Amino acid sequence: MTEIRNLRQLSLFPTLADDNNSLSRFSFSHEDVCAQDERIALEERYAEFLEETSKFNRKLVSYQGNKGAIIHGWIKYREGFSAQLVEDLIREFRIEPGGKVLDPFSGSSTTLLVAKSMGIDAVGIEIMSVCHLAWEAKSIFYEYDLGELKQIRAWLVDSQTEKAEARFPHITITESAFPPEAEHAIMFYTHWVENLDVSKAAKTLLRLILTSILEEVSYTRKDGQYLRWDYRSEKVRERNRIRQSQGKKPIKKVDLGSLPSVKEALVSAFDIVIADIRKLQELPFRQSHQELIKGNSMYVLPTLEPNQFDAVITSPPYCNRYDYTRTYALELAYLGEGDGIFDLRQNLLSCTVENRSKLNLLQEHYKAFGRGDRFDEILQTVWKNAAFQEINRALQNRWERGDMNNRGVLRMVEQYFTELTFIFAELLRICKPGARVAFVNDNVRYGGEVIPVDLLTTDLAVNLGFEPVKIYVLPQRKGNSSQQMSRFGREALRKSITVWRKPNGKRVNSCPESDIRIFSRAQESERGM
Repeated sequence: MTEIRNLRQLSLFPTLADDNNSLSRFSFSHEDVCAQDERIALEERYAEFLEETSKFNRKLVSYQGNKGAIIHGWIKYREGFSAQLVEDLIREFRIEPGGKVLDPFSGSSTTLLVAKSMGIDAVGIEIMSVCHLAWEAKSIFYEYDLGELKQIRAWLVDSQTEKAEARFPHITITESAFPPEAEHAIMFYTHWVENLDVSKAAKTLLRLILTSILEEVSYTRKDGQYLRWDYRSEKVRERNRIRQSQGKKPIKKVDLGSLPSVKEALVSAFDIVIADIRKLQELPFRQSHQELIKGNSMYVLPTLEPNQFDAVITSPPYCNRYDYTRTYALELAYLGEGDGIFDLRQNLLSCTVENRSKLNLLQEHYKAFGRGDRFDEILQTVWKNAAFQEINRALQNRWERGDMNNRGVLRMVEQYFTELTFIFAELLRICKPGARVAFVNDNVRYGGEVIPVDLLTTDLAVNLGFEPVKIYVLPQRKGNSSQQMSRFGREALRKSITVWRKPNGKRVNSCPESDIRIFSRAQESERGM
């Protein structure tokens, strides 16, 4: 994080060019295999809101912007955005102390921490336990006793690791993730921390630091959808033995180099944390309140009071098949969530091919609040969206042609936008009139079909009652996967920040009457396979 006392007050995202049309695209289907008129219509409808800017870059909208930043770098949460982006958006939206910000996909709580530094109230919603541990440790930086932390560091430096009796609580995906000596040391220091005669705050901080170094001392690295494994791990060696017996080439060698010892990693991380706390405790902070709620936003948002938030700043999981329960498997297993990982995966926003429909559960949730009619209205909004229907038909066509290798993508895409529409509808309800909503997201491509996530989500939000304000576009476009490029060529895809506004006089969304079905065509087809 930049110095909290010296937050910049620059206008957000100065325009590079007046020709917004140059940012639009008018080809969405490789070799025009599928209909694309509705996606083209979206580009024409919202072209005036597209704006490429010099302020907007990949570092700003990703975890890269938090590398080395005070407090934000305590744990590597790669799916987050930078503190600087949140600071700029809050200033652009003119949110002052006494205002209230929401992040319904809070991640490592960057939005909440920035709001805290600016004296602004904030609420976050997050389902991952590792993120809640991060918030618990970060949010109380002013409570830490530096003298106590220095004493703990001295004890840590003098400590001698012994073989631990307890085993790391592995799940199948994490087995053999550590060299044996590292695994013993992790469990030794886990027991060591539990038995230290120190404050509860210090133990929470140490628990976060232990969690934060797991990847660093392991044979794994987070890499998109999966963990990347070092060739020295028993998992990779066993796979290669099997491949060799089958006459196949070994798995491509990944060498993570020399791994630090657990003690070295702990001391290094602890030094950074102590230095950050010292700096933070020297800064003046206005009194404000932040809260992180545990759960899925689809179920939490309907329980919140209306007209209370001045802004929303968030980045949902992208529609890119990334499975957080796999990439954060080490951290989740260590925190005791191994047995519940399948249920956690199903509760996340649908962004993997394994996610099942949540509509039945969601309908029951709305009925419990006496809002069954509202559920039907929101569902109609997404299912009657012409571009959404066109995308679903195009993906079905691509599957039937053999252009896709996993039919689960069809269900994932359909559920992703359906679930987000419920999120948008609740944001409209709980935001104050005039509130701004900012979403960071990527456009994607499957089976040669480009899905304009930024414009489709904007269209769905507008159909619910939001007004479009701006769609800020990253100057450097995002590339598509190697599999997509090899079959359908390279496509430059937009990465965007969409900004909407709740009107001062919110219009009521109305949808044509028709039968509501809890399962869509794609879901019904899958059930009938």
